[in-house]
Amino acid sequence: MVGVNDAVEDLPSAGEGGRAARAKVRCRTIEDDDLDAVVRLLRVGFPDRSEAYWRTGLERHRSQPLPDDVPRYGYVLERDGAIVGVLLALYRTVTDEAGTHLRCNLSSWYVLPEFRALGTLLDGFAMRDRRVTYTNVSPAPQTWRMHEARGFKPVCSGQMLVMPLLAGLGRGRRVRAATAESLRLLPEPEARLVADHIAFGCIGLVCSEGDKAWAVLFQRRAIKLRPGETRWPRLPCLQLVYRSTALDLPAFLGAIGRHLILRHAMPWFVLDAVGKLPGLAGHFFDGRAPKYARGPNPPATGDLTYTEVVLFGS
Repeated sequence: MVGVNDAVEDLPSAGEGGRAARAKVRCRTIEDDDLDAVVRLLRVGFPDRSEAYWRTGLERHRSQPLPDDVPRYGYVLERDGAIVGVLLALYRTVTDEAGTHLRCNLSSWYVLPEFRALGTLLDGFAMRDRRVTYTNVSPAPQTWRMHEARGFKPVCSGQMLVMPLLAGLGRGRRVRAATAESLRLLPEPEARLVADHIAFGCIGLVCSEGDKAWAVLFQRRAIKLRPGETRWPRLPCLQLVYRSTALDLPAFLGAIGRHLILRHAMPWFVLDAVGKLPGLAGHFFDGRAPKYARGPNPPATGDLTYTEVVLFGS
């Protein structure tokens, strides 16, 4: 990644005797010593999130291997030594059919109101490297058009609520919990990915037929029955956050449904989609929870591995 330098802006502030002074505001990377202040600021910006929510997610991300030339946590705006803005930028190294490349989940932007005019410094710092694919998996509705104006493309346009028990039996197809034994059926990199996400609190399944095996990962969460409506209760649910590229999901849907209802008392799950998926029983909600990416190697629809969705949880 391009080397990180400080960006500095002068802001007027009241000096002694009412004389105008110049206050320096700079953008820089988040260091380990900043985390207490960063968490305090994030709790101001996101009052429904606990301190444990932020600290758990940041600690999980901290354990992931990264190149030395990318920021570990993201960026802050600093005024005279005080942190007044933050943007989490969660990098990971991805190896897939396209080779090895960097992906960055832009997450949890907050700037104190009096410094909002300089908030674009955070965005500019975070998206300078054209080699990196940037994603936003939780954009606020008021930012959707802004993302598209900045060159982001939708990865999904909505979500589908799937009722797997309405599918066929799927005879000859086996679904079991991802354990040390069943993970041996998967390629080593995929087995490691699944094991990481089980440690994050996800539900991991191994689907097999004959001598072939594939993985599925779900994250526990609760979804709003009506987005934007606070009076309606949230629906306990699972969200599909990963599936093997070659997995025929409709073929395994019935077996997955039986496992989820028997082991986790859960009769449904949601997954990101660009429309109603053939072979899946359920309803597609257009415009619910769209996700965006910009860069040379966008993730597959529904791939939320190592993003805030799994690192921070619901």
